[in-house]
Amino acid sequence: MSGILKDIGIIIAGFLVGAIPFCFILGKIVGGKRLTEIGDKNPGGWNLVFNVSKIWGFIGIILDMAKGYFVYYLAYRFSSSGSFEVLGAANHQLIAIIAGCAAVAGHNYPPYLKFNGGKGLATWGGFMIAISPFSIITAAVGLLAGILVARNMIWSVSLGIIFTGIFLWIYKGSSIFAVMILLLLVIMLPKQVNTKINLGLNFKFRKEATLGDLFKPKIR
Repeated sequence: MSGILKDIGIIIAGFLVGAIPFCFILGKIVGGKRLTEIGDKNPGGWNLVFNVSKIWGFIGIILDMAKGYFVYYLAYRFSSSGSFEVLGAANHQLIAIIAGCAAVAGHNYPPYLKFNGGKGLATWGGFMIAISPFSIITAAVGLLAGILVARNMIWSVSLGIIFTGIFLWIYKGSSIFAVMILLLLVIMLPKQVNTKINLGLNFKFRKEATLGDLFKPKIR
């Protein structure tokens, strides 16, 4: 019972660590600006880069990546080492994956900012690197495929998540990564939806006119 409570505590801690709004804090300290009131009103790294400081923006992105990395790493190391397996994953692997997903969810829906957070890409990236540094290659392939072929960030993020999850499924030999794919899609895709346009248009193939349009912060 104590092991279960410990694991639940680790997952909750992962969410709360992921929810720390480093970029929002840097925006206030460095530029005296609230990211939720400028640019695309997103308290994430991209808004910080475009509307406050490129240097501090990249520092904020690195800090967001660190959240995903260390939540997974510490959860993997300190969660209970039970003897049972779920979908080919030992208990500590399962808890670490759930905690990593919780960190991304915390970044996207932070209670400190009334659940209005960023898009989770940096935190997800750190989480994936913690599982395997090689995963960043498949993540990049998926993201670039969506950018260059579909010209749509929803497809780009989806392919990045799916490609990376499938790679880890094969590389680690555990179907728990298929569950991870589903969790991350549910957590991350809503943040890519532009509520200012028709829902169906969000998923349009080659939605943006130019590649540059993909990277311009938009109010959602």
